[in-house]
Amino acid sequence: MFFANAVVDEEVMGKFARSCALCHVSGVADAPIVGDIEEWRSRLGQGEAIIIRNVLEGINSMPPLGYCMSCEVDDFRAMIGFMAGTNSQ
Repeated sequence: MFFANAVVDEEVMGKFARSCALCHVSGVADAPIVGDIEEWRSRLGQGEAIIIRNVLEGINSMPPLGYCMSCEVDDFRAMIGFMAGTNSQ
């Protein structure tokens, strides 16, 4: 399953809170909401590589890196897994 082995730790959650939560908790600008399984399922259907590319390059209203300039690809993988409910942890 996509993003299942990504590690969500305190540091990653801090980055999420500072950079991602504003849109992904409220759904601003049609951002997929944390825990909305149906919304995430449609995005996960695109494949992990496409989702990561969209995060890195930006898509629609989401800027490149989602304003998280200190995030690494593994951080994004963990945050996406957390939001989509696919993390095994």
